[in-house]
Amino acid sequence: MRIGAGLLGHISGASGFPTLREAARVCEEGGMDSFWVADQRWMRDVYVSLADLAARTDRLLLGTRVTDPYVRHPGLTAVAIASLDEASGGRAVLGIGAGGSGFSSMGLERTRPAVAVREAIELMRQLWTGAEVEYRGQVVSWGRGALEFQCRRDIPIVIAARGPRLLELAGEVADGAIVASGVSPGGVGWARQRIRAGESRGGRPADSTELMHMTYISLDRDRARARQVVKKGIAGAVMGSHPTYAFLRANGLEIPPDLASYLDSGGRDSARVVELIPDSFVGKLAIAGTLDECGDQLEALLATGIQHPLLSPVPVEDGGEVALLRQVTGEILPRLRELFP
Repeated sequence: MRIGAGLLGHISGASGFPTLREAARVCEEGGMDSFWVADQRWMRDVYVSLADLAARTDRLLLGTRVTDPYVRHPGLTAVAIASLDEASGGRAVLGIGAGGSGFSSMGLERTRPAVAVREAIELMRQLWTGAEVEYRGQVVSWGRGALEFQCRRDIPIVIAARGPRLLELAGEVADGAIVASGVSPGGVGWARQRIRAGESRGGRPADSTELMHMTYISLDRDRARARQVVKKGIAGAVMGSHPTYAFLRANGLEIPPDLASYLDSGGRDSARVVELIPDSFVGKLAIAGTLDECGDQLEALLATGIQHPLLSPVPVEDGGEVALLRQVTGEILPRLRELFP
């Protein structure tokens, strides 16, 4: 078992970088294995943030959760993650997915995401060899050229996915899959089937892809409060997946008619989406409750075969991310290490 955590880059005010640094310190000293920063517009830059953490940590893997093939040309992403890998002493991990954040502001369209992610990975891996490359894909193109510095050729790439095509692509070409399809055995099992189908198509051994998981977590002595607050994370997943909800059905859930109507009409107010998310979604899509309950739920998630959960804290109090991670590392992680050495 490996376990990691990550934050968004929108921590308010001048406390942003100090909070990010303190969160990474708590994770490293508390025995976690990885730390991730979101590549979201319009938040603090993911590569500046990770480079700052690279200079302040010694052991943690440092990853993007997640970038995409549209906002930056994959050639620039190849340079950025290779630079981070060098600065961190070989601790960089590239998390990539379909994206969507900020697209409307920049006039971007998410065209053929599975094709775009595949082509981006192919191009980046070729560039990391140091060879002069010319690449002409359906979405991604690169005129003849090469990186002008040497870097590690095998920087790990993990694909974050909630839908079947990207899950299968992760099994076919990636080192790991960040599953975002829910925490229930049904949701994880459905994702694992898709990943295995990709492994088979790519001629790779079954279960050779590290099974990771993007896990929203909220804990509080008031379990009802934690369960309500964690819906903020679920709201992002529901809005980002509209109008396709195979992952909900895999968890035995259906999108409620009032929520479906709101999203179909173009509604994107996250507070309204939180109001429309049923309580039944919480136990299938996130981890929330008291400290002991969250420990039990994380144990159950690992029992499904997840090898590397990535915790995304959703605190009940603004600015409570570090305190939540401190509780996890101090009181839940030792128990999990005993059960899943």
